[in-house]
Amino acid sequence: MDRLINTAWRAFWVGLGASAVLITQSLLATAPPPPPVEADPAPPPAVEPAVRAKSADPILSRNPFDSRGPRVARPAS
Repeated sequence: MDRLINTAWRAFWVGLGASAVLITQSLLATAPPPPPVEADPAPPPAVEPAVRAKSADPILSRNPFDSRGPRVARPAS
């Protein structure tokens, strides 16, 4: 029985040492060089955006926190 325990104990340390060697090799291994970078493709042709009139009136008309109150059309008196 002592011989079996002794053999198992040695196998444990050999396995632990082999694991440490494999882990160290994987951490210290150099990474393969990255693939060569190809030239950038030509950018797409520039497209001018459509010109729009910008206004905040729709947002301001719905703003319940406006200090002047909601902008409601008042009936003519």
